[in-house]
Amino acid sequence: MDENNLQQQFDQWAATYDADVGHGTGFPFDGYDRVLARVIELAAIEPGMDVLELGPGTGNLTARLVATGAEVWALDFSAEMLARARAKVPAAHLAQAGLLDDYPPDFRRPFARVVSTYTFHELPLADKLALLRRLAGDTLQPGGRIVIGDIGFPDAAARDAIHNEAAETWDDEYYWIMDEAGPALRKAGFSLEYEQQSTCGMTLVIARPS
Repeated sequence: MDENNLQQQFDQWAATYDADVGHGTGFPFDGYDRVLARVIELAAIEPGMDVLELGPGTGNLTARLVATGAEVWALDFSAEMLARARAKVPAAHLAQAGLLDDYPPDFRRPFARVVSTYTFHELPLADKLALLRRLAGDTLQPGGRIVIGDIGFPDAAARDAIHNEAAETWDDEYYWIMDEAGPALRKAGFSLEYEQQSTCGMTLVIARPS
């Protein structure tokens, strides 16, 4: 699916997104609240930190980030998702841009943390790695960390098992397969901490290459 069609799909989804994720059981949002809560824990944010969020959607993680006392800057490619995020979290700085786009001028500066939930699975592994290199090189402050919560699996067998269970609710996306992605991240120079939070929800903490 090209980006324009994907953007339209997310614009249409915005009206029901919160209800869809609210169940928190079954694919693709099994353990949704647990994933968001763990991302906040792993980010270890201190009041006043500048935090970049990629793919805030309707602002569910954004609200939790603002509650930590962080200064939150968030980018999403869906105008309708952003409209709901603005209403939910007026204290956040929100702008429209895709993951791989050039970011708006106010966002071109170092951040103490980069966080993202349920977004990176839209990208093939090669694009994930390219984006992470860019973030680590141009965006993340020394000593900072990237924290990701997303749809992912320890290996292809675990993915296939959920695929079979999910049946008609399954979408073919670029879900993290950690026995493939983990070695690729380490080869690229990243250190990482991976935790499986549910049948299909996972978290990653990625540090800048030394």
